[in-house]
Amino acid sequence: MKFYILASVLLLSFISSSHASVLNKKGKWSVYYGYNRAEYSNSDYHLTGDGYDFTLKGVSAKDRQSDIGADPYANPFAWSVPQNNIRFSYFLTDNFAISFGNDHMKYVMDTYQTVDIDGSINISDNTIYNKDYTDAETIDINPAFLTFEHTDGLNYVSVEFEHFIPLWLSSKGTHAFSAFWGPGIGLMYPKTNARLFSRPQNDEFHIAGSGYSIKVGVEYIFERWFTRLVTKFGHIDMNDAKTTADSTDTLSHKFDFTETYLAIGFYF
Repeated sequence: MKFYILASVLLLSFISSSHASVLNKKGKWSVYYGYNRAEYSNSDYHLTGDGYDFTLKGVSAKDRQSDIGADPYANPFAWSVPQNNIRFSYFLTDNFAISFGNDHMKYVMDTYQTVDIDGSINISDNTIYNKDYTDAETIDINPAFLTFEHTDGLNYVSVEFEHFIPLWLSSKGTHAFSAFWGPGIGLMYPKTNARLFSRPQNDEFHIAGSGYSIKVGVEYIFERWFTRLVTKFGHIDMNDAKTTADSTDTLSHKFDFTETYLAIGFYF
């Protein structure tokens, strides 16, 4: 009887100690929120609509980070204004998780840039651009011709798989440091702010394309809380961005992105 009591005590002690480790994640959820910066490769814009079909080549763009300050970063009513990341994860094992979330990046085409143009424009409301263009011609992009940005979100809504590699665990099992990586795939759900030929803009969220990515990062856990530093590399195929209030006017483009973000979250 003493043997069984001792064995039971040791087993319960082991189980209690095991569950006390912050690396025992199987069956747990996590949620985090953070802020990002992003960089984009140049891309070719293919614009089509009634009376025009042309391509702008090698167009450059950048992100638009909100100014550092209490508003909006400490304003609970403006949490979605900065470039941000929110993600929920469920751990299938201690080291593997599946996650769902949104990368709210911002994409702003550089105005006043000169690019190559190919195609034709034959419209009635802004005839100064009417012409058949060839590969040898260039055009100056200005607000009267085109403004184009995903500032209400280059929203990459994705599912990702995450593999965690523990690197250090405190003696009490309450603090840990890990590396992680994982691939992802998702849909682009922007609210595009654009104006073409000074026409009224489209101002609605819609599915505009798809993307895929891979991320690497590190995580520091302190009891139930954690912080993560992540870098993500991805490709976006935006084949149905809206440029005007007319739903038949579309802009398609493909580009790569590099995103880095810092997030804080907790396990439950």
